[in-house]
Amino acid sequence: METKELVLKYADDMAAVRRHIHQHPELSHQEFATTALIKEKLAEYGVEIAEIGLETGVVGILRGGKPGKTVAIREDIDALPMAELTGLPFASEVEGVCHSCGHDIHTTTLLYCARVLSEIKDELAGNVVFLFQPAEENGTGAKYMVEKGALNVIKPDVFIGLHVSPEYDAGSIGLKKGPANASCDVFSIKISGKGGHGAHPENCIDPIAISAYVLAQLQTVISRENHPVYPAVMTIGSIHGGKAPNVIPDFVEMSGTLRSLNADSRAAMQNAIDRIVKSCSEAMRGQGEVTWNKGMPPLVNDESVIDGLRAAAEKTIGADHIVTVPNPSLGSEDFSYMFPEYGPGAQFRLGSGNNEDPNTRHGLHNSKNVFDEKCLAAGASVLIQYVRDFLK
Repeated sequence: METKELVLKYADDMAAVRRHIHQHPELSHQEFATTALIKEKLAEYGVEIAEIGLETGVVGILRGGKPGKTVAIREDIDALPMAELTGLPFASEVEGVCHSCGHDIHTTTLLYCARVLSEIKDELAGNVVFLFQPAEENGTGAKYMVEKGALNVIKPDVFIGLHVSPEYDAGSIGLKKGPANASCDVFSIKISGKGGHGAHPENCIDPIAISAYVLAQLQTVISRENHPVYPAVMTIGSIHGGKAPNVIPDFVEMSGTLRSLNADSRAAMQNAIDRIVKSCSEAMRGQGEVTWNKGMPPLVNDESVIDGLRAAAEKTIGADHIVTVPNPSLGSEDFSYMFPEYGPGAQFRLGSGNNEDPNTRHGLHNSKNVFDEKCLAAGASVLIQYVRDFLK
């Protein structure tokens, strides 16, 4: 049976599953009910559950009828700490938590794949690993699964996955070869000086003045030190120093993020930030220190995997529903902890908007955004067809 026919058989059932997940969102590393539901559904579909000690998240294993390679399909399952304002009849029932990033769509799509592929497992020459990953929103979930041995149960030969994109129409997908998402590193800066009375700055070392100088010089990291062909963005999102207008404080603290699409550029900019903070602070008689929380690397889509996804999409949703994504995103995605280090992989963008309902175009992390459920069948169809092609 054609993939599209197999998928459409379960369209209504999978929409109901999605709505249940949407109504009951859970934050990063708190996805206990979602994890229980996933296990229940996988057991119903006859998919083996690998017990590797995960508190939340699930690894499912489907063994094909013949020996061969292994495809890993990964999707995230956590929600965001924000209120939902869609007014949908199945809106979040959890105060201050909702699925505004579409992970309910992702979870359901992966369950959809498990259901259909289990029905045709005898035709598959190899295995499928279903990676239901917790805690993507705080950037720790993929690394957590890797450390727990999720990729050691059966070593994947290739990784595939998707992420909803409201800017593209539901029923379509977007493909991008090469760098697709940026790395993301969080840094904290502490500028230390010598506090005192605001009337006598000559007796002090003013960390606020030093911080202003440091902040201005940090802007040159992107504009004058990073190679212009490598997109990057640095944002200082927090500055705190002092509590009274007539007191020069002892220190100022700042924090921000650094995002890059190139590993060498990323390292060079980290070194530049360290150097600027230290030297500029010392030039004004203070001390500057940078603490890094280095996050996920850039997500780089393998060209051959993208070619395979394009072929799968042409067979299922049609070539006229495939968009070539022109530019990478400087947003980050912790799927990059899995590929390319543990094998080639790619993530495509799943259209979830439409022109009839403007609420489907608000964008991710927007409390009013609505996801067109037509995307469920499209996403599942492409993923399932890729597996069938790869394991034939």
